[in-house]
Amino acid sequence: MNKLTAMIGICVLAVLAIIVQAQDKTFKVDDEGYIHNWLALPAIELGADVGDHSEATQKQYFEKEYFAKQKTVTPAENDKVTVDGKELAWKAYQIEDPCWKFDPPTDNSICFVVAYVIADEEIANVSLSIGSDDSSLWTVNGAEAIKIYAGRAVERDTDKSQPLTLKKGVNVIMAMVINGGGEAGVCARFVDKDGNAVKNLKVAIAPVK
Repeated sequence: MNKLTAMIGICVLAVLAIIVQAQDKTFKVDDEGYIHNWLALPAIELGADVGDHSEATQKQYFEKEYFAKQKTVTPAENDKVTVDGKELAWKAYQIEDPCWKFDPPTDNSICFVVAYVIADEEIANVSLSIGSDDSSLWTVNGAEAIKIYAGRAVERDTDKSQPLTLKKGVNVIMAMVINGGGEAGVCARFVDKDGNAVKNLKVAIAPVK
């Protein structure tokens, strides 16, 4: 019985070690600085027609709190939140094309995506360069960086934030994306004041201590 208990304990420790290694894994941005690794929640249906991509129609959905600690959330894969009494889990994605199209898309919905961008040193005067399908609101370390109201396909570098500073260490990038209908998705990278890609960054899909 003691041997069996010991074997079970070893197996549990091995599984925990694998989980820790997966959470600690980091990824490089690509040669043009684009992020390919994200966490996302399943689409949250809004229960209304949000196909009019205007501030008057959509602002309320960016301002609504859908789950606890929404503005400061730092999820890892399989972490759960509760939305309207329903439990949703964060899932990690590694995408081939930097213009990530959500599969499947959900009409009249909002999606939350997160990436942890790691800088070896403070990097000032950079901008978050994004594309989104459709409207989107982006925050960097909890502060709003850029907000767009538009009905469009996701493409590279459609919009750019005002200059900001990436702190040394982990920077939490979060986007809220409203989809009126059809496809939905995001694309993001950081660029310097001359529009050149910031390449000396890593990306994690779990909080890095």
